[in-house]
Amino acid sequence: MNESIFNRLKTEVIKCQKTQDVPVAAILLKEEKIVASGRNIREGKKDISGHAEIKVINKIFKKQKNKNLSEYQMVVTLKPCIMCIGAIEQVNIKNVYYYLENEKCNYNKIDTKINFIKIENNGEFFKTEIQQFFKRLR
Repeated sequence: MNESIFNRLKTEVIKCQKTQDVPVAAILLKEEKIVASGRNIREGKKDISGHAEIKVINKIFKKQKNKNLSEYQMVVTLKPCIMCIGAIEQVNIKNVYYYLENEKCNYNKIDTKINFIKIENNGEFFKTEIQQFFKRLR
């Protein structure tokens, strides 16, 4: 992933600090260009479905008025949860790139055709943000 993608995700994650949301961000790419970005807003907006992945899907869905997003790729800071995997499948996104594993999800129970691709570099920033977030809660 290129630096502009990393920087956009980083910007979105930092915004989560103001709303006490878990610092997770997502972007959608089309033809390797960023077309939408978002972050978790679940706590800040009191929206149970306010996950970053769902926010970016909704942004594009509203623009193109078509739920087939098979031409898009998603990049997330944390591997999506089960709810978000369902949303990603509904819009036919095939490739999801992620920086960090989601240790709360039991992926053995999930049968999906989504191709998850781990990004091996730059994940340390996102890991530190998540660790500090949960440390502040305790």
